[in-house]
Amino acid sequence: MHFIRLCVFWGWWGSLSVVLSADCFAQLSGSLTGVTNYIWRGYTKSDNQPALQGNIDYEFKSGFYLGSFVSSVNFADHNYADRSRIEFRPYVGYSHKLSEDWRFNVEWNRYVYDGKVFGQNVDYNDFYFYVHFRDFLTASFAFSENSYQQNHMSFNHEITGRYPITDTMELSSTIGYNKQKKNLSYDYVYWTTGVTMHFSRHVGIDLRYYGATHTAERHAEPFHWQFHPDAVGNRVVFSITAGF
Repeated sequence: MHFIRLCVFWGWWGSLSVVLSADCFAQLSGSLTGVTNYIWRGYTKSDNQPALQGNIDYEFKSGFYLGSFVSSVNFADHNYADRSRIEFRPYVGYSHKLSEDWRFNVEWNRYVYDGKVFGQNVDYNDFYFYVHFRDFLTASFAFSENSYQQNHMSFNHEITGRYPITDTMELSSTIGYNKQKKNLSYDYVYWTTGVTMHFSRHVGIDLRYYGATHTAERHAEPFHWQFHPDAVGNRVVFSITAGF
């Protein structure tokens, strides 16, 4: 007899993911999420307003996978023409199981916007490296060689822990450090904690607290663009996701 169970987890794209599978593995999976604030690495990409997000992913038996994530965005650049309203992220990666307890994956993402951010083209690459211990702990490192096309590299370090409270409820927390001072004026330390619950085989909700603070500020020279997002401070974010 095979038991089908719902796998609910906090994805790298910053939203809840719901996957129906016999063993938390599905070749084809997707989700549609409504979230009250699109918070990313310590700052908001939706001007502290709600966002609609979608994700589709296909994993091959070899361990290679590909997919795409899309979200509405609002960078608060209302006085600029041709401003971006959509973020689209195609990605390709490879996952490898080292043992019963450990696995890793590497991933390439391309951030593509339907317009400009503060009057500039900002499409760029991001590269990810993940190490996972069972379903309980994930450590990641990411870098971009030209973040937001500002001619500087950026780096991000993150650790996420998860603990199942019941078969339908999970507690998870994240702490991360986003080194973006040369591109966004600030470096950020950020943290989250929250509860994920599912109520059916395809629907889950997440209630999550976000905090962040600036750890460094760039003063050496004036910026030639105006995207200097403040740390989000203390926020509570709610999301609901339907997945397959």
